[in-house]
Amino acid sequence: MISYYEQLAKMGNYLASLGYVEGREGNLSARADEGIIVKSTNVFMQHATPVDYSLISMEGKLINGKEPSSEYRMHLEVYRRSKDVNFIVHTHPINTLVYADFTDKIIATLTESRLYFSSFVPVLPVIEPGTQDLANAVASSIADGHQGIVLRKHGLVTVGTTLDVAVMRTIAIEKESKIEILKRMIIK
Repeated sequence: MISYYEQLAKMGNYLASLGYVEGREGNLSARADEGIIVKSTNVFMQHATPVDYSLISMEGKLINGKEPSSEYRMHLEVYRRSKDVNFIVHTHPINTLVYADFTDKIIATLTESRLYFSSFVPVLPVIEPGTQDLANAVASSIADGHQGIVLRKHGLVTVGTTLDVAVMRTIAIEKESKIEILKRMIIK
């Protein structure tokens, strides 16, 4: 059976191949018995392997691996407040970031998107990355029932009971955003 470390590395490589992260951007995580597994800091997701994911306790203490992503607080807070979330995907997809400058929510209109979202995806205001303020804002939105959150001028966070669902939510929101941008270009 493939380990969470292997699953996260493989999906991280895939998301990088789609252009949803560049360089050291983004991170993925999984709920584990001992805490959470999250991408280490300063690692290019495109080249990350299972050893580039760290195990940290629910109190934020490093158990195994390298220093975790600076966004570990956000991951921990979501897992603490939403017991049904097993995976978190944090990316920086270009179309989503552009479209978020023109809206306060992204609505799932495509057939595929409606499979993954029960409501809209809110766009949060600019909050300093890596902070407890960001962690609290994202965790509150997820606890309120949102399966994805756009962080204005920063990125996209999606969650799921499975890693595939969290990744498909990321793909769906990026596609919705791209289509909305193209529609606005055609209408002009």
